[in-house]
Amino acid sequence: MNELIYEFIEHLKRKKYAKMTVHDYGKTIKEFFIFLQKTYPDVTVITDVSREIVVSYEKFLVTMQDARGKTISRNRRRRYLTYLQKFFSWLEREEKIFKNPTVNMAVPSERHRIIKDVLSIEEMEKLLKACIGDSTKSLRDRAILELLYSTGVRAEELCGIEVNDIDFNESTLFVRKGKWGNERLIPFGKSAGYWVERYMSQARPLIIGRYPNLLFVSLKGNELQPRALRDIIKHYVLLAGIAKNVTCHTFRHTCATHMLKGHADIRYVQKQLGHKRISTTERYLKVEISDLKEVHERTHPREQDDWE
Repeated sequence: MNELIYEFIEHLKRKKYAKMTVHDYGKTIKEFFIFLQKTYPDVTVITDVSREIVVSYEKFLVTMQDARGKTISRNRRRRYLTYLQKFFSWLEREEKIFKNPTVNMAVPSERHRIIKDVLSIEEMEKLLKACIGDSTKSLRDRAILELLYSTGVRAEELCGIEVNDIDFNESTLFVRKGKWGNERLIPFGKSAGYWVERYMSQARPLIIGRYPNLLFVSLKGNELQPRALRDIIKHYVLLAGIAKNVTCHTFRHTCATHMLKGHADIRYVQKQLGHKRISTTERYLKVEISDLKEVHERTHPREQDDWE
């Protein structure tokens, strides 16, 4: 069965799935095999996995707990079952099984979380300006933060940007390693362009090492990892004195929210972020309670000074 996982992972890589997505698929399917080994030790070949076993796994996930001892979320269960379904669909196409036991599986519907901790324009400006100085690290970090906010790219997408992917004449960025292996061409703003150019001319030549094609690298010239981006952001959030929980995805959420508040068509925001479904982008249309209070106070008749 481990050989099947390896073959499936290689299939995903050929389909140009993102590195973290491939990792998640492998981890999820291995967890199913661990469940299989513990619950059905007599099942030693993939063709013996029946519909009844899959149903048993569905029930197991309902009570499964995470590292903190909490029952895993609905969305996490959905991801586990969806990945398993895709794995068995691949097995069926490759004729490695006779019948797909995950057909008609009860996959929970996706529940979109309310987007929290979106930064205001003032907070984002404060965060960006917390990165000051002309040091190699400062120039690199400011370029990273500006590009994250300007484009809304995912952490892994930013880490995979190559020098030839950025076009300063057209102010466009080619995202070649998007989620699900999708590619897209998106614009970036003047401020991001200014800081990326400064980084490339003044800082990047000093740290470029074994990865000359990559736009952003670590200070030692190695591949920049998403977890390193998390640490970079956390450092400047503390310097800026922002109390919100800010991550790489916060930049993505903030980019989308600010574009929509600026009356951008949702279809353009969808393309900017690389969402497969418009419903994913629609999460950003939900009015925040602070905005609702402001509108209510400004427009409701009973909030005016001249009511009796």
